[in-house]
Amino acid sequence: MVRSALAPRGGRTRSACDLCRHKKIRCDGVKPACETCRCAGVFCTFTTPEPQPHKSVREQLSDSKARVRQLEEALVAQGYHLPDLQAFYSPAPPLLRNTSEFDAAIEAFQWHIAFCGPGVANTAERQSFYSNIYQHTGSVFNIDDFCHQVTRSFKWRYPNQPKTGSKPKWPTTYLVQQCIEYYSRNGLYSIFPIVDTEALQSLLNAGTLNQSQQTGRASNRACLVAFTAMISRIHRHDPVFAGTDSDGYMQAVLTLLPNLLMEDPDIRTLESILILALYLAPMGQPQSAELLLAVAIRVLLNLGGQRPIELIEGTPRDREHLRNLFWACYGPDKEMSIRKRQQPMLQDEDCDLELPAKYVLQSSDHQFLQKKLSADRLLYPSDLRLAMLKSKIHRFLYSDHARVQSDARRLQYIRELDQELSDLKASFPPRFQPDAYFATETTPDYSFHDLSMRGVGMHLDYYFCLGKIHEASSNTSMPSPTSWSLLPSSMELYYQAARSTLFYMNRVCHFVNPDTFW
Repeated sequence: MVRSALAPRGGRTRSACDLCRHKKIRCDGVKPACETCRCAGVFCTFTTPEPQPHKSVREQLSDSKARVRQLEEALVAQGYHLPDLQAFYSPAPPLLRNTSEFDAAIEAFQWHIAFCGPGVANTAERQSFYSNIYQHTGSVFNIDDFCHQVTRSFKWRYPNQPKTGSKPKWPTTYLVQQCIEYYSRNGLYSIFPIVDTEALQSLLNAGTLNQSQQTGRASNRACLVAFTAMISRIHRHDPVFAGTDSDGYMQAVLTLLPNLLMEDPDIRTLESILILALYLAPMGQPQSAELLLAVAIRVLLNLGGQRPIELIEGTPRDREHLRNLFWACYGPDKEMSIRKRQQPMLQDEDCDLELPAKYVLQSSDHQFLQKKLSADRLLYPSDLRLAMLKSKIHRFLYSDHARVQSDARRLQYIRELDQELSDLKASFPPRFQPDAYFATETTPDYSFHDLSMRGVGMHLDYYFCLGKIHEASSNTSMPSPTSWSLLPSSMELYYQAARSTLFYMNRVCHFVNPDTFW
């Protein structure tokens, strides 16, 4: 009898003879012959099996793919037509679209239009918008027809437009370091107080960027990458950031979003989600930006950022930074609220609205001109007092509570808010007050070019607030706003604000950085 103790798999020794194995019955293993073989009168033999090499899953998959290819080639050789299965297995489209492409740009335009009042096609909001245009101009205007005509004209002029898309890409440690140094060196915390650079530097030095997704906090890694994406995009024309892929970095951050939302929130979580919201907003995705901002505000409230600084837990540096983040959330929240005419997520009565200690409260040339920035002088993208005024405009003129007020009360609010806006404008240096830059075809270019991006934004904010205040007079039940003695020219001011905004944008659009402007 020949017996083998070979254990080809799993450490098990073969104990059945050839006959028992063939009959698939239990073998007692008695030597020199088992009971089955003795009864059958045959030799009891054990055949040694050929050892089977163990292949990895990757090798097995590779063999299977090779076998599939052989079968497909055989079918094609016999005249069979194989369906294109690539469409079923193609990767999902990127979450961020390249708005330099025409199709993405026209969709972004339509998204912004829908977000800011006129709504989507075939809705009451859109029909009211068309009716208002016809009532005041006598012209018929249709957004969908306009977009169709623009698309047809562009495709006729540029028939071959290549499409590009970014895939998730992780920045190098060197690039992140360059962004941190650039942000600190240029005092960008003054305008965008969105990260604590000392905390980011510590995370970078600790090798956080090179950790796998299974180790460490997702918020630490997401914050480093999101910050790099935002700085390299806003300042992409700087030679330091030549060749960077900002959208690819932000795509990588979005892959971390599920883990980011499941962690216990901290300041890095707030920074990451806020940067995501600010990055997506100007790319024609205001709905996504609004949702992310809502998450950021919820994290802010959990951390207590809406409270007075002395009631916030943590080190003095963390408390001050968290309060600065509060105002970074407050401004976009009020902007989105008044544009969409819905309740803001931050209610003024629940928040401490004391301005930051380092905020440039007294208006000065520094607010309007291109001057060196410093983290010791907080400016934000626009005057925080305008953000607080937008909150009042919504609450007194456009909220559900405001809609049930009497016409007399609503027009009183219009007059009071107009006066508050006038007082705020009067606090600006005389040569920088919006009326001094009355934007017409004859206004000299230097009147615009001397202003910083922030200065341009403050002027447009003024026209916007003026328009929103006096637009509300058309919502009263009176036949004409001119019949109300307190505001005889309210609608004229509204149209003038809209006209000034269009003229102003026409004069400055060629030197405006859209990512910073929005």
